Amino acid sequence: IPKYAPNSVLGKLGEGGAGGDDDDEDSDEEEEEVSGGGGGYTLEEVAKHATKSDCWVVVNGEVLDVTSFLSEHPGGELAILTFAGKDASEEFNMIHPPD
Repeated sequence: IPKYAPNSVLGKLGEGGAGGDDDDEDSDEEEEEVSGGGGGYTLEEVAKHATKSDCWVVVNGEVLDVTSFLSEHPGGELAILTFAGKDASEEFNMIHPPD
């Protein structure tokens, strides 16, 4: 990912434990969004960001905000928007050679 969109990484998928809060229900999603990648993200949270103006994807366990990268993507915006709010790892790895 650093090779393609280095400023897009928000954090890891599913690391949990943001800010030492042991309550894994209710407000974790909001806290994760506010605190950045501090505690990890859920696929449920990623799914909330599935538009051209707010586009997150997961690639190999990393949550990426690719909104500003859409217009720069050599394969076009649609290639990314198809996976907006989802795990795009399989498709990404099929197309992009490993580092």
